[in-house]
Amino acid sequence: MNTFSKLGICSCLFFFLNACGSDVEKIETAASSAEVSFAENPSAGFEIDRLSTRIPNGSNFRLALESHAKAFEVSSSGQVTVREPLLFDFERNPLITAFIDYDTSEGTEQFELRVFLENGDDLLHFLSDSKGAYQLANPGQWIKITEAEYEHLAENLSELYYCGSTKEQYELSFVDNPDGWQSGSYTVANNNGADIPAGGYVFAFRYDIIPNVSKIDIDDTQLKISTEAVDRGYQDFTGPLPIHSLNDSFFLLKGNDTPLSTVGYLGLYKDTNVLVNSQFITEEYYLGMGNVADLDQVIINQKALKYQGLATTIKQWD
Repeated sequence: MNTFSKLGICSCLFFFLNACGSDVEKIETAASSAEVSFAENPSAGFEIDRLSTRIPNGSNFRLALESHAKAFEVSSSGQVTVREPLLFDFERNPLITAFIDYDTSEGTEQFELRVFLENGDDLLHFLSDSKGAYQLANPGQWIKITEAEYEHLAENLSELYYCGSTKEQYELSFVDNPDGWQSGSYTVANNNGADIPAGGYVFAFRYDIIPNVSKIDIDDTQLKISTEAVDRGYQDFTGPLPIHSLNDSFFLLKGNDTPLSTVGYLGLYKDTNVLVNSQFITEEYYLGMGNVADLDQVIINQKALKYQGLATTIKQWD
């Protein structure tokens, strides 16, 4: 073979390979996975992603599998939205994954979408009327909130515990019946099993009160906690509750950074002018005269006082 022929064959081979190489580079492979992130506690219908922009040649998108049932809604056009907002909680589910099937001209393919949640202040998120007061408050300060806000927090915070009174104990439908034993300046504590768990943060409080004498402003109610026993060792828990009236008996604590190292008991100091309502629930309570650490009297007439704290073992605020 002469030199000219060899050069010709090599040139043709070079152009052929180069052309094939160009065709290979032009082939676009659709992404098979992606990651997105956004703040926890989105609203229902919040758009997470649009797969039509990631997979232009895909069609008939549908949810195949998800790590948390009812987390996602997927439209046939590829829009992915939040179905159940409560699942998008950083403390419980920092990562939520969906596998989504779709059709192409070559058959069915699958796309994996990983959602990473960003931590936020759950207390602020679940407030409504009291958002402004919460934002202005200093860490360690109580603010007044509404009954609806208290209930909303109780329904939505993770790892929630009722202390002082359980949900069922507090909401019993008996007629309110103040106990004459505590018509004075007393520290009181229910002995009814509604304790603060080890590692718990107390963050909200409510109580049911009536006036003993005419008093518009209640200014020295003080929560107390003991880690020794239900009848002794009580210490003031933060400062007093803010000044309130009989219709403002729901409170929220901002920025509790100190969990209990062991099981705790929630007590309450109240002044002479306030009676705490009580109910018959086959339980008992302790009391001591004044703002004291040890409670030297026990009331065993099958009553408990209507006060309640909310606690959680997961810090869910700034």
